[in-house]
Amino acid sequence: MTKATQTPVPRTPRGQRAKHDTATPKKATPKPKPTPKATPKAKADEPKTPKDKQKLSTDSAPSAKRRKKTDGDLESRVFFNSRLNAHEADTEQFQPTREDRQLYDAARSAAALEEAKVTGCAVDASTPASTPGAVSVGYRVKKIRIGSYEIDSWYISPYPDEYSRHPLLYICEFCLKYMKSSYTYTRHCQKCTLRHPPGDEIYRDGSISVFEVDGRKNKIYCQNLCLMGKMFLDTKTLYYDVEPFLFYILCEYDARGYHFAGYYSKEKRSVQGYNLSCIMILPSKQREGYGKLLIEFSYLLSKKEGVSGSPEKPLSDFGLLSYRSYWRRAVYEILLHVGERARVVTIDAVSRKTGMTVDDVISTLQTDGMLQRKGVSYAIVVDKARIERFVELAREKAPRRIDSSKLRWAPFLTKNTTVVQEDDGDISV
Repeated sequence: MTKATQTPVPRTPRGQRAKHDTATPKKATPKPKPTPKATPKAKADEPKTPKDKQKLSTDSAPSAKRRKKTDGDLESRVFFNSRLNAHEADTEQFQPTREDRQLYDAARSAAALEEAKVTGCAVDASTPASTPGAVSVGYRVKKIRIGSYEIDSWYISPYPDEYSRHPLLYICEFCLKYMKSSYTYTRHCQKCTLRHPPGDEIYRDGSISVFEVDGRKNKIYCQNLCLMGKMFLDTKTLYYDVEPFLFYILCEYDARGYHFAGYYSKEKRSVQGYNLSCIMILPSKQREGYGKLLIEFSYLLSKKEGVSGSPEKPLSDFGLLSYRSYWRRAVYEILLHVGERARVVTIDAVSRKTGMTVDDVISTLQTDGMLQRKGVSYAIVVDKARIERFVELAREKAPRRIDSSKLRWAPFLTKNTTVVQEDDGDISV
């Protein structure tokens, strides 16, 4: 048996064309295998049995038959944790008809004519109220409905134009969402799952609670809070830029949840050392001691931080009265308590014990005529009988006070300072 020798084929130099003197044998292409004849498959959409045909015809039936089927499903479904039944959850019954649209067009035309008489400007009746071309001069919300109270507004708040045209706004007392109609408000109250402000509860004493809400984490809630607060604060200018602020919400607790009563806000990083930016108590909750309670709470947080604080100026009329009353009570209590053990008290010592700034302490003493000049320096002249009489009258009113032992709070920004707790004897000189 002889082995076949294969002669090497010379390689063609790069760049030259190969010569076709010797023909290379072609490879035999394999013949394609005969594919088996595919049996026709039943189409997916084609029904196989008469029962399927009947089902297909019922599925493609008009919407009237389908509506009967869905009505039965509505009765068996649960809406918003069984707070709405099938009839209340069905929104098709409230679709506007042709008569409703005609009534709406007539009412809009009448409102446009009345607006033209009030403002003296020509208003196009075909222009919707929410477009930029519509005139909204002279409109403001006159009342708000929050919880079981209907409260008159004091100042104009920059609500959106479509809401400012309504004299009465409905506000949820838990999430502070504002609505235009009582029907929307009723449905929202049935569906709203929030029962307390969206923050951390840092203080609770009986039925009184205080929540800390971050403006960056709960932006919509804080914006709604500022819009409502502007209706009762003349000097307030903050509405939508709420991220640099912390909000402290005062609530009353009962079996239904935590009901809004008031709030105050402060900057997270205040350069001037302000511990309060604005404070507002609902008119329905005023004259119950909540204003001074929040003021005392703001100074308690300042003492926990180891700094002295002061409210942001200028103060409103009611804010100035509340602060002067609180400053007088705080300073008098310190002077009465320390005066029993020492004869001389410094202003810095009073500032450390109360959390007030030195300027606020001096202003309070000057207003009451207790700061007198002796030569080059000044001296605090204490009228003990006057102070005792004031403190007794204040205690007879049984005001709401803050219990510092029930505070569960850590400062938002920690500083590299050590807080030294001093005894009563250390503040005397």
